[in-house]
Amino acid sequence: MARLDLQAQAASGNAARAEGLLVAFAARRAMERGVPLGYLSDQLRLRFGDARPNAVRTIIEASRDPVTLDQLMARLEGLSAELVSAPYDEGLWTGIQRELNTLFIVRRETSPSPAPRRRLERAKTFLESGRVEAAVAEVRNMPGAKGDQVQDWINDAERYASAQAALDLLETTAVLDPRDLHDARGNKVEQPSLVPAD
Repeated sequence: MARLDLQAQAASGNAARAEGLLVAFAARRAMERGVPLGYLSDQLRLRFGDARPNAVRTIIEASRDPVTLDQLMARLEGLSAELVSAPYDEGLWTGIQRELNTLFIVRRETSPSPAPRRRLERAKTFLESGRVEAAVAEVRNMPGAKGDQVQDWINDAERYASAQAALDLLETTAVLDPRDLHDARGNKVEQPSLVPAD
């Protein structure tokens, strides 16, 4: 009977972990489509609130004003001309210094080109492959990066990247670290081992 009880607890723990993983996957899907989380917000708080409160907060805040990877790519395309050109309020001396700095560039053959158009191409490639942080780093180093619209794009891209990292953390928690997870009724997930202790 004790062995059966232990197996039942282990099965219940596995089911609760699987449900938590499904909730995290559903939240990721909603975020990717740019739709509000709805009831998933409550499920995230219930299941992961004790284990990963900061990650849950990040996801819920990001879902209030969702941004998708497609939107980031489209907006970056729209900002291309502004990014590769000098800022309109750049002074004469600053412009001359910037031009002189790009006149002769000594770099290793294997290092990426710092030319604005090349940076823009790399940023687009990084976005297409889901490497948002790398795309933001490229955009920050472009001549037109100080504009308000560009700063809004950077903020949205960083918010998107933070939400994706938080979702990754919840999925990992559901699989590998169930100690502070809760089931659908709010009960703590118990995951006893079936291996007898020495």
